[in-house]
Amino acid sequence: MQTVLKALLAFALALVPTTAAVAAVQRDDPRIAETIDGYVRNRGFNGVVLVANADGVVTHQARGVSSIELGAQLQPDDVFRVGSLTKPLTAVLVLSLVEEGKLRLDGTLGDYLPELYAGTVVSGITVEQLLAHTSGLKDVPGNYNDPFWATAARQTFTPEAFARAWISPELSNPPGRFRYNNNGFFLLGLIVERVTGTSYAEAMRIHVFEPAGMTHSGVYDVRTVVPHLVSGYARSDLGTMDRPMFIDPTVSYSAAGVYSIAGDLLAFSRALSGDRLLPEALKARMFADDGDQYGLGWGVERWSTGEGERMTVQTHTGSVPGYQSLFVRADDGSVVVILNNFWQGLTTVEMGRDLFAVLHGASARTPRRSLSDLLTPIAVRDGVEAMEAAYRAAPTEGRDAYDVSEGALNSLGYSLLRKGLKDPAVRVFEWNVAAHPQSANVHDSLGEAYLSVGRRDEARRSYGNALRLDPSSQSARAALETLAD
Repeated sequence: MQTVLKALLAFALALVPTTAAVAAVQRDDPRIAETIDGYVRNRGFNGVVLVANADGVVTHQARGVSSIELGAQLQPDDVFRVGSLTKPLTAVLVLSLVEEGKLRLDGTLGDYLPELYAGTVVSGITVEQLLAHTSGLKDVPGNYNDPFWATAARQTFTPEAFARAWISPELSNPPGRFRYNNNGFFLLGLIVERVTGTSYAEAMRIHVFEPAGMTHSGVYDVRTVVPHLVSGYARSDLGTMDRPMFIDPTVSYSAAGVYSIAGDLLAFSRALSGDRLLPEALKARMFADDGDQYGLGWGVERWSTGEGERMTVQTHTGSVPGYQSLFVRADDGSVVVILNNFWQGLTTVEMGRDLFAVLHGASARTPRRSLSDLLTPIAVRDGVEAMEAAYRAAPTEGRDAYDVSEGALNSLGYSLLRKGLKDPAVRVFEWNVAAHPQSANVHDSLGEAYLSVGRRDEARRSYGNALRLDPSSQSARAALETLAD
């Protein structure tokens, strides 16, 4: 058995690209170079990284491949689809039209799209609520396992046709409560088209791309050839790199449809620092945290600088199948851009946080290896017991250590649940409870996993433990009330 486990561990490590696949590496700051090296070695990072401060670019690197099939190496100015990084760009576009008097923040769906929403329960939703994710609109399914993504999302729509079919005049919750919502940003694109008389893509070019000097950015469609657009990939449950699921770009539209390069996103940040895109009053409103670490189209967060201090940043992540991205900017002129074509999830955000801290004086950061990359293929191929044996054998110290923290285990457990691997998910949550018995959150998660496999008595006990540790837990209280029925 030990020989088999060693072979499995070696297989997992072999999936990580070597640091030899490097293009145009700048090593102006060895701590930043060391941090990027660590993510390539321990997390298999594949993409482009740009780090800048007020004085200019600190590093702009490409690591890995732009095409597995061709063995082509990434270049720093390669083009990526940026997913929901589209939302900050759409927000700037909308606010520029507010500045011109073509839109009002208090204008409503009934005002701008009367043929779709006048006289309905959603007619009073405002442009500002759409930007702030407080509209309460019913959204498209958030889980890519939902049949919507394998059927309707593969069709081509005009913006109005998609709105008629999939953005019904229904509320998931009363307006005013924050709930991330792609449909709201889709409708902003349609509103832009109504008030400008041109396409969303053309309005974006006129009001954002050209003023910001974003010469390699656009709105993606299936027909136009985009020079230097990299291929996107996704890791399969068996650990291989595969082509991702297809989603027609007309479904992404003004919520997730933009493509760009790292240098263009830096130019966008610099343009925002001046007055080329928006006046100060509108920027202040856009970047104001309304209480949910979100403004209008932007995350507004406090990020660690590594010495116990925190700095306010404006940020957004992006994800469409095959691509992951992160954009971070701060008022001191610092910018971190990460564009990833291996769809590597939380790795992209963790890398961005580490690079931001190092840029502001922290020591180099080396991430631990991913348990999900190691254990998911084993769970799929060999079952729960083999997964547990591999978990017990995985190193937790030294250069090749795996991340076995509470957060990493919880993330793995939910990933397995979403994939329908319920028994392995239960086992992972059980490990987490054993390792962190005083955490209400892990007991709550275990209760959810038990409930998914019909183990109601154990679910009741887990939720009870969660409520005992955290009497304010609404999720545990609601679950216990349901289980009492």
